[in-house]
Amino acid sequence: MKMKAFSTALVLLVLASVPAVFAVNVDGTIASGEYSKQAVFDKGNFKLLWEFEGDKVFMAIVAKTPGWVAIGFNPSTVMAKSDMVLGLVKDQSDVQAVDEWSSGIFGPHAPDVDKGGKSDILSYAGTRTDDTVVFEFSRLLNTGDQLDNVIPTSGKFKVIWAYGPSLDVTAKHKKAGSATIQMEGQK
Repeated sequence: MKMKAFSTALVLLVLASVPAVFAVNVDGTIASGEYSKQAVFDKGNFKLLWEFEGDKVFMAIVAKTPGWVAIGFNPSTVMAKSDMVLGLVKDQSDVQAVDEWSSGIFGPHAPDVDKGGKSDILSYAGTRTDDTVVFEFSRLLNTGDQLDNVIPTSGKFKVIWAYGPSLDVTAKHKKAGSATIQMEGQK
């Protein structure tokens, strides 16, 4: 009887530690197996990776650019009504993340805090190596902010993506596009 209780306790301990092994670490680097879902755009020049943990989404962007990177969620038309996250990575010690909302078809997209909303990015980090930037961030799936769209954990979801030619946030994107992704990963 004692052996069965010990075995059960050991199994529970092992199972409890498994999620910690696979947890996302927002540190600006991507470990093997850290993200289970991804979409690739622009012939591999822009990758979006994501993982869900409870009521949060963790995302990483890997792009070949000397400039900024951005992802937008569920626009109505082109960029209109898109909840966006813009990442600026000069180096590992100089990283910025901006929670934005696009009010028009081609912008403008201003920080949520400038429009009466709040910044809902929970954590962020980035690195830059040669011509490649890695930008990671996390946020709640449903922030409750009127200037954020709810991110679903399943089904199809429209995203817009872009990267810029420099770290000047007013510089027009170098490349941009839109796609409908399967939130559970590719089927």
